[in-house]
Amino acid sequence: MSMFRNCLLLRMFVPQRSIAVGRFYCVTGRELQPNDGSSSYFGLLKSATDAKEVLEFLPTISRTKQDRHVYTLPALKTLFELQKNGKSTLRSEQILRHPRFAELCQNVRFESRNFVMNDITDCLKILTYLGVHTNSEIITVLLQLIRHQINDVTLDHIVFLSFILKKLDRTPLVEALQIALPMLLQIQIGYKLDHENVQQLVDLLEFVSQHKVNDRTVMNVVSALTLHGTNLSPEQAINTLKALASFNNFLPQYGKLLQNVFTVLERDLDQLQFKMLDYALKRVLEKNLEHFPMFYHEAFLKRCAQYAIDHDIGLLNALYMLKKFNKISFLHIPLLDYIAAHAGKLSIVPTSGIITIVAGFSNANYRPERWETIKEEIARNSTITTGSIPWIRYILELLSLDIFNPQLLAYWLNPQALEANMARNVLVDYLQLTELGQTLRLLYGRQYQGDYPAKHYIEKSVMLMLQNNDHPLLKPLELAFGGEEYVNTQVVTEQGHVLDHVIAFDAEGNAVKRCAPSLEGSGVPLEDIRQQATKLVAVLFLPKSCYAINVNRLRGRFALHVKTIKALGIPTVTVSPVIWSNLPESERIPFLQREVREALQQAS
Repeated sequence: MSMFRNCLLLRMFVPQRSIAVGRFYCVTGRELQPNDGSSSYFGLLKSATDAKEVLEFLPTISRTKQDRHVYTLPALKTLFELQKNGKSTLRSEQILRHPRFAELCQNVRFESRNFVMNDITDCLKILTYLGVHTNSEIITVLLQLIRHQINDVTLDHIVFLSFILKKLDRTPLVEALQIALPMLLQIQIGYKLDHENVQQLVDLLEFVSQHKVNDRTVMNVVSALTLHGTNLSPEQAINTLKALASFNNFLPQYGKLLQNVFTVLERDLDQLQFKMLDYALKRVLEKNLEHFPMFYHEAFLKRCAQYAIDHDIGLLNALYMLKKFNKISFLHIPLLDYIAAHAGKLSIVPTSGIITIVAGFSNANYRPERWETIKEEIARNSTITTGSIPWIRYILELLSLDIFNPQLLAYWLNPQALEANMARNVLVDYLQLTELGQTLRLLYGRQYQGDYPAKHYIEKSVMLMLQNNDHPLLKPLELAFGGEEYVNTQVVTEQGHVLDHVIAFDAEGNAVKRCAPSLEGSGVPLEDIRQQATKLVAVLFLPKSCYAINVNRLRGRFALHVKTIKALGIPTVTVSPVIWSNLPESERIPFLQREVREALQQAS
């Protein structure tokens, strides 16, 4: 069956008339020696120090000359090596315009009928590197040769050609080859795969992760690579990790290979260059960890952060890493200390770097040594008015670090500017803007003299929050404090808070019944509850996103939100999903009773 499909594939790309000239595409592989006319040129190639020499002294040999094939490929390869290593007084575009380069390409074209597949791919690599256009005669000839010799393409060729074809412009011939390569791989994988060649397996995994192939082909590669356990080099492990992160559908059978890769990287990460590590980290943390939790590997992330410190990668590189950690709220205090030690260089950090620093320290809700000095440096560089930044979140994070910037607030809360920015109608903007208004009124009322968000923004935020009907603490609180009539749910403040639950107490500390149940979706005004009780306690069930992913620590912005509730004179209990889910059923009600009573005592 595979031979039949192979023949069909060949017929797709090889016209019948080409069979008559098929003999011209084969060589015996024996090494031919140069004659006396070209031996001096070979000596020059070996000693050349400038790509210009390769072209200037290129022998002028007629098309019929028998030894043309002897120097053509060596000249092209020497030209490539010198240019790639920066040993050239000519830029690539100057080489392309050089008349002798045109002659060299002409000679390559004449000799190409004798090329084996390795020669063809080498020529394509070199000409592509130099910038020869896809529609040029020489590139077209080489692509046609691949088309005619499609069944000589090996698995290694498939991977390499895929890489080269991506660099070429889209033409019908290029597209046809791009379609053919995955098909060819599916045919060959069963009988040509070298199970002992780890590098080939890694390269093939990268290929199948980027192309549409059947599951059986992918599993052939994954299974073979998994059997090598942790016997991978760090470069192979990082490339495997990038490939696994590229799969849109991550099957359970890939899990063992992923764990092997993380084990190798924990062990050998120090052997990698930072750029390679940084790119792999980017690919991993781009995954939606809610849907792909297997890519969250805390030990690997800690190892990456420690790499930054141990290798002293510098402030900017450390910020590149911190930005990725911020995306998933991963905390690593030593990395923040490392960045804090470079705070004197903040003036050279771009806008995005300042935002990253602020987000990093706010997420950790952390103040390092010499914080006041660092805080002054951040404040000095914090006035950012670029329209594309998440400005509300940025200001909230600054305020969570107690960095108050009147100039920044005046710019962004100007009514006309605010109206223009809110025209995007992004729902989270209304929620964050309400938080900002609450923070300025309740915590910075004496310092702030500027504009506040208009009332209609607050009303929309309240309406959005009242749509949440998920209250996992409601029934346990009712059991803990005497029944449903003792728990007020979705309590609305004048400043726009919507509190999950509020329990009222009299002077003796006894829970007080609510006056009347609220209408569903309308909320309970806080002032109505205050009129019937001496003390109140708010109980909030904050989602996972309010906490660091690796530490049960409330992120700075949400800790700031809790402060605004406490500023209303309401002691507040926050319950994290992690703690709640880990509590045995029998301990949940005593836990809530204890937390609420402690909050009451602390407020007395």
